[in-house]
Amino acid sequence: MKWRPRPLTVSYSEFKLRPTERKDADLRIQLDMLAFDLSEEDALANESNIINDPDTDLFMIEVNHKAIGKIQIYLEDSQAWIYGFSILPEFQGQGIGSKVLRYLVQEQSKKGYSVHLEVETTNTNALGLYKAVGFTVIHAQDYYTYKKA
Repeated sequence: MKWRPRPLTVSYSEFKLRPTERKDADLRIQLDMLAFDLSEEDALANESNIINDPDTDLFMIEVNHKAIGKIQIYLEDSQAWIYGFSILPEFQGQGIGSKVLRYLVQEQSKKGYSVHLEVETTNTNALGLYKAVGFTVIHAQDYYTYKKA
């Protein structure tokens, strides 16, 4: 999906973004398992790969001084890609994700980046959020599972 520039109302007062620290690894792994249905082994491998990527900025989302989610920004040429955006289930549905997304989209756009993200086509909650912020589908792909004969 690609963000189509438009005015956004942004409120940064209800959450804080801070760079990821080593102490956040367990929560980041838990969030990958919950949000992306990864096994613990796959979530650990994902964490190992991402934490050492110099082109990716990793942030924790905090509310009332408690880490409740994560988001990654991967910069490539003139594009900013949002990945790994997830919030603990008990904090979903409160508008926090929308505020975080609006803030990051606005910040990356101000820096001159076009903003992109990928989302599972069956993730209706995420699709609704992304479309409400101004993202549009530019490419969709279905994945198939084949059974061995």
